[in-house]
Amino acid sequence: MARIVKDPEERRRELLACAMRLFAEEGYDNVSVRAVARAAGVAPGLAYHYFDSKEKLFAAAIEGYAVQCAADINAALDEKGPSLDEKLDRAISIATDHAAFPHRGYFHAEGQGALHDRLSLAMCEAVRPHVAAALELDAASRGMVAHDADALASIMVYGCVGLSSGPGMPDRAAAQAARRYLHALLAEFRSAGAGGDASTD
Repeated sequence: MARIVKDPEERRRELLACAMRLFAEEGYDNVSVRAVARAAGVAPGLAYHYFDSKEKLFAAAIEGYAVQCAADINAALDEKGPSLDEKLDRAISIATDHAAFPHRGYFHAEGQGALHDRLSLAMCEAVRPHVAAALELDAASRGMVAHDADALASIMVYGCVGLSSGPGMPDRAAAQAARRYLHALLAEFRSAGAGGDASTD
C-alpha cells in the first residue's frame, strides 16, 4: 500500500487535533507523544519531529484548540455587512454557546482552573486582532481614525475572560453584562472621536 504524503502543516494540525481529543478524554498524565502518534496513524518519529516533548505538544494543542474555538467568533467580527454593534452581539452569542466548544467538559472540570485560564488567554490572543480590525472599520465608516483600536480591543476582549470562568459559565446574566459593558465602551470610543485627540483650542 502506497504511503500517503500530506502537507506538513496539515499533518501538524491533525496531530494537534488528535492530541487535544486524547488529553480531554484521558487526562494529561495518561497520554504520551507515542500514544498520539498511534491514534493519528503515524510513526512516533514523525510526531517527535513536530513536537519533541509532551509539554510542547500539549501547549501547541491548547493553542490550536483556542484558534479553533475562536474561528466562528472571528468570522462574525470580520463580516462586512453588519454594524459593529451587531457583530459584537453575534460574537458574544457564539462565545457563550457551550455546544461550540467540544472539549468544554475537560477545561471546566473541577481542578482545571489553570488550564481553563490558559485556554481563555489563548482565545483572547486569537480574537483581539479581529476586534481591533472591526473597530478600525467602524471608525473609518464614520470618517475617523481609530488611534486606540488596539488598546480598546484588549480591554474589551480580556475584560470578558472572567465572565467565562467557572463551572456553568458563561450564563445568560454574564452574557447580558458583556453586551452592556462592551456597548458602553464602544459608545465612549465613538464619542471621543474614535480615539482621536479630543483636546480643543
